[in-house]
Amino acid sequence: MVASLHWSAQFMAALVSSQTMLVPAPDVPPQDDWVRVDGPRALATLEEIPTKRAGYRTPEDVAGLRQAEEMVADRLIALGYEPQFQDVERPPRIALTTPPDAPTPRNIWVDLPGEGDHALEWLVVMAHLDAVVGSPGADDNGTGVVALLELAANLRERPRERSLRLLFTTLEEVGLQGARAHCVEWLEPKVEAGQMRIYGGISLDLLGYYSDEPGSQRSPLLPIDGVEQPDRGDFLALVGIRRHQAFTQDFSRFMREAEPDAPVVVIDMFVVPPPDILRSDHAEFLIRGWPGAMLTDTANFRNPHYHKPTDTVETIDRERFVRAIGQIVGATDAMLNPSRAKRVPAPSESDDTAGH
Repeated sequence: MVASLHWSAQFMAALVSSQTMLVPAPDVPPQDDWVRVDGPRALATLEEIPTKRAGYRTPEDVAGLRQAEEMVADRLIALGYEPQFQDVERPPRIALTTPPDAPTPRNIWVDLPGEGDHALEWLVVMAHLDAVVGSPGADDNGTGVVALLELAANLRERPRERSLRLLFTTLEEVGLQGARAHCVEWLEPKVEAGQMRIYGGISLDLLGYYSDEPGSQRSPLLPIDGVEQPDRGDFLALVGIRRHQAFTQDFSRFMREAEPDAPVVVIDMFVVPPPDILRSDHAEFLIRGWPGAMLTDTANFRNPHYHKPTDTVETIDRERFVRAIGQIVGATDAMLNPSRAKRVPAPSESDDTAGH
């Protein structure tokens, strides 16, 4: 996740006033029996991801990113996929500090086409491969990469009405370069040609750090009378905007159905997204008018190791991380099959302006 400037008061006011958050989930059925997240495999993969993979500046970071790409591609091939690749040029500000013989970073993706009337509707689930210089990037974003690989393992044989792209982006930490290039070169042309409709994009960005300690979830807001702000970092946050609220509400509901005991906070009340929720690859969807959301453990507002040398696998809450993967698998499958679930109605135009 791109480094934060700070969270605005508007952002946090929406967070504490949107009471889709931290409300006890209704009685829901247990996770579908078909979901088979391989916890030991997921955790072993997390440990194998190179700990230097910024993709620029040092030879080790350049080689590490290429090794991470090759690891992901090999895992996808072993699962029976034929991964596709897209070169992504480094922006000048980092190209000048990169060894001249460095290989070009690449996006990697696989497609799972749908069948039927919804096959042209594409859900894109993304996770960035790179890390910042000087950080091993276990939470940011090894956890997202592992979750995306488990999606590939669990969903390959599942029936689908909508189509799914699993996209491993590159150079997210230096300005969302991979996601932007993919939208410009691959998605926009197909949308304009009528060959694809973007159902939505979800960025998986930091999924593994949790704390039950009071005060472990920070907020820059001053106390608000009558409003209890969450102060324990025991949840995942799903962040979007009001225009695409049906998308975020559906995904959060399906997450709760997949794992009823795992809290999900929904932050989707913004009419205009403040800058701090545009810190991950989903932002490239939002700026094009496509539904986009970020699923995160809130990064620097919880994890003291964010963008530091201490962001190591030892800091990951392994049990809750694996549980989160199960939530994501179950929710993604449900989003791909609209005939099996009712959507939450989108807010009306009058709703969008009420109270603002």
